[in-house]
Amino acid sequence: MRTQNYWGTALKQGTFVGRQPIVDRNQRVVAYELLFRSSAAAQVADFDEVGRAAVRVMVNTFASLGMDAVLGQARGFFNVTRGLLLSDTVEALPKERVVLEILEDIEPDAEVQARCAELQRAGYTIALDDWVLDDPREVLLQWASVVKVDLPAVEDKDLRRLVRSLRRRPVQLLAEKVETVEKFADCEDLGFDLFQGYYFARPIVLEGADLDATRATLVQLLQQISTESETRLIVETFKRDAKLGLNLLRLVNTAGRTSRVRLETIAGAVRHLGLQQLSRWVAILLYAQGQTSQMHSPLLTVAAHRGRLMELIAGASVGTAGDEIESERAFLVGMLSMAEALLGRPLEVLVHELRLADDVARALTHHEGELGRLLSMAESIERGDAEKFEPELHARDLDFKELQRIENEAYAWLHQLTRATCE
Repeated sequence: MRTQNYWGTALKQGTFVGRQPIVDRNQRVVAYELLFRSSAAAQVADFDEVGRAAVRVMVNTFASLGMDAVLGQARGFFNVTRGLLLSDTVEALPKERVVLEILEDIEPDAEVQARCAELQRAGYTIALDDWVLDDPREVLLQWASVVKVDLPAVEDKDLRRLVRSLRRRPVQLLAEKVETVEKFADCEDLGFDLFQGYYFARPIVLEGADLDATRATLVQLLQQISTESETRLIVETFKRDAKLGLNLLRLVNTAGRTSRVRLETIAGAVRHLGLQQLSRWVAILLYAQGQTSQMHSPLLTVAAHRGRLMELIAGASVGTAGDEIESERAFLVGMLSMAEALLGRPLEVLVHELRLADDVARALTHHEGELGRLLSMAESIERGDAEKFEPELHARDLDFKELQRIENEAYAWLHQLTRATCE
């Protein structure tokens, strides 16, 4: 197998997030505003639907690129449209790490007021974007923690009055589009708490490989979750798409109920995240993808096949149906072994972000332990290197005939899922 031929396919469609720092009065970064970007070179947003762009930023941050890689220890400011605010989508976001930025064109009607009150009670931080004198959203101030002022949109003669009126409220004031040292000094004197603008840093674009999943698989997952199917069935659906499995593991460690988890199986990840959170994220992925649907790339086919091959070998090695947990762990290692190519980021970094169990991590990064030996065996089988994999066959009381049966079963499974995604 020549994996280098697949890199262009895997990375052709990228995942991008624009990130601009927000600093305090000591110019220390305390947060980032996260912005939609369509490419690594894009400096402004380029999208047809504001709501979809907002959701796409969430997906790229928490699934594709990873919260730690995008935010570090800071918080993220996310633009929310009216539709997004009123949906339960925002509740999939970890409340301690995000600020929900309500756009200036949202009408503060009774429904929006009730939703702001509900989210604040739930522990979410709310910011009001592009505040102006006599802003029609004044009623929302009682639930807001941050108010952003777009400096070019407010005349200098009105800025002091605007700040004075807001200082009576228990909110932090954030000055946007601070572009010179003089403007920074003026805003400090006026009493602003936070600052954002080209004087500190232009937005940079973070890039990773696109992790959109096939629409058919996402729809099936939603159906299974809504009917409360057995965990076993949901896990099997995740196995059909290596990218979905990678997304799931990342989400458990960024948007789950706790970030302190040692993952060993996809089934364990599904149970940890819970059906409610899982359904929200599947819906987000489906919505963000829109109406497009793509076949699996060759790289994804390799990942799925390798995972299934290792799972079957692990099961056959114990002479019965196999130890289910060990087989699941073998599948996980096989799937994640292609993660560097799938995501376009160093494997060591991904292993750390996913907080994998120690033996799984060692298998992936150093081919150590029983799982590491199994991974090396699968790779040598793919290369047709009998000199390497034959001793491992004998160590597991397997022969070439049994290996042929296992390979046939793995390919049959792969062909079955390929046909399913084409329907």
